[in-house]
Amino acid sequence: MGFLPDPLHPALVHFPIALTLAALFLDLAARHPRARGWQDAAVVLWLMAGAGSVVAVLTGNAAHDDAVIPQAARALVEQHEGRAELFMWCVLAYAALRLVLAWKGWFVGTLAWVVLAGALVLAGLVGSVGHLGGQLVFKHGVGTAPVQRGLVAPSSSGVPR
Repeated sequence: MGFLPDPLHPALVHFPIALTLAALFLDLAARHPRARGWQDAAVVLWLMAGAGSVVAVLTGNAAHDDAVIPQAARALVEQHEGRAELFMWCVLAYAALRLVLAWKGWFVGTLAWVVLAGALVLAGLVGSVGHLGGQLVFKHGVGTAPVQRGLVAPSSSGVPR
């Protein structure tokens, strides 16, 4: 499809990151009595973050099949993939939990704060996934045109340090 960016993965990975952080912000803000209405929007953002994480993992797996990966980056790729899949499953479970808690009206009091602690962990995890992805691109040149086209040897990646 000509209208889609190629590669697709880098264009999509920012959505689950941004949606997770925005959902966390809305959930925290909604703890204030005047902002309780933001809870519903937060649930929608959690669901979108979950869906976005699935798309990010699927496009990442597809990108991995086509990518030239320098030897020095292979362990980092495995870490990135592992944490991304962990994040995907965790955010999907969290989104389902948030949906049930909102539907039942149980996202209140101490339980809400405990659940939000889990959201903070998710934010840290998605940050870690993004950081590893950034290292792959900016330190090792994974997925960049010079490395992909063989213009620069994958071992040196041609990316300044």
